Order: sequence, then C-alpha cells, then structure tokens
Amino acid sequence: MSLVLKVDAAQPEDKPMVLAAEVIQAGGVIVYPTETLYGIGANAWDGTAIAKVRAIKQREGHKPILVVIKDKQQLAMLTNEISDEARTLMAKFWPGPLTLVFEATKEVPDILSQGSGTIGVRIPSSPFCLRLLALCGCPLTSTSANLSGGPSLHTIKDIRRAIPRGVDLFLDAGDLHPVQPSTVLDVTVSPPCILREGAVSSASLREVIPTITGKGASH
Repeated sequence: MSLVLKVDAAQPEDKPMVLAAEVIQAGGVIVYPTETLYGIGANAWDGTAIAKVRAIKQREGHKPILVVIKDKQQLAMLTNEISDEARTLMAKFWPGPLTLVFEATKEVPDILSQGSGTIGVRIPSSPFCLRLLALCGCPLTSTSANLSGGPSLHTIKDIRRAIPRGVDLFLDAGDLHPVQPSTVLDVTVSPPCILREGAVSSASLREVIPTITGKGASH
C-alpha cells in the first residue's frame, strides 16, 4: 500500500522529505512536485530503481530518462564535457525548466541513458525539489508522473488512478496548474539543438545563443 503525504511545495517542511529521501536511498520510487509537473523520482545511480520507474510508466523503446541535480558540482559526476555554450546557458537558465543533454560519464547507468551515451540534466528552481535533492544526496530521475504517451496529470488522485502500483510514496502538493514541461536542449553539438520546446521558449534561448537550431528554432 503506497503512502500519501500532504506537502507544501512553496514552503516545504523537512519531515515528509526526510521520509522521501529514506525511500529513495532504500531503492524506492516516489512521486513528487516540481515547478512544472509531478515527477517520478528514484536514485539516478540505482539501475534497479530506474527499472522500476520504467515499468511504472510502461516505457518501452530506448527513450532516456532525465534527471535533476541540486547544484553544478553534481553535474561533474554525470558528464566530463561541458562546452562554453552549455556554461552560458546554465548561467542564464539554471535553476529553471531547461534540461541540457550532455555526454554521459561511464558511471551513468545504461538503463538511464538507454545506450545513447548522453544524459539530460537540469537544476530545478523549485525550493521543494532543491531541498529534497539535498536530503537525498543523489541525482533524481525526473520523468513525468503518467503513462508513456499518455496525457499530463496534475493531481495525485489522477496519478494514482493511472499508475496504481509501483510507487512507494506520493508527495501531494495539491493540483499543479497545467504548465509546459522543461525544454530539452542538446549541448553535445554546436550549435546546440532543441529536442523539445517547453517552458523555456526557443526565442529566449536564441537571445542567448542566436545560432541554436531544432524544433521551434530558426535554422
């Protein structure tokens, strides 16, 4: 039986998040609020936990899972290649809803990168997420809390109906107003390429790096 705890995403209290961190450290899976959507969280270093996340979402194929980190120091464990363009984007848009795709280190579990050799990473702007990440001490998976290919879900009630099994702990911050997911930008290439336009517009990205290509951007 999954546990559901009410939380305040704007003014997070440590007690429920300490429990969430314990679940993560024990190899469990949580659903937690971000500044965009509810995410499914597991220890990004734990291949068994990541396999649980993929099973919960019924994700097939080779689509990688994105992760969130608490600070740029954690990024050094996930990638050895940070271009000047990536540093410029990080300085402008992090913390925030911009996921940057980097070359992955050998330590990144294959089940996370799905053989792509890359890893999508962002630092969230949500105080809740940042505190949770600090307590967990590890990067967290940050894939939307719904079935693969299904609609976005904005309440824990709807999420529990869609994915009734596999989640150990739900952190319920109420109805999250519908917003776009994070924008995903590939910085393994130069100029960077938009893979998914979301909360950060292509126009905002081109104000920083005019040559950016891809979906929603000029070529």
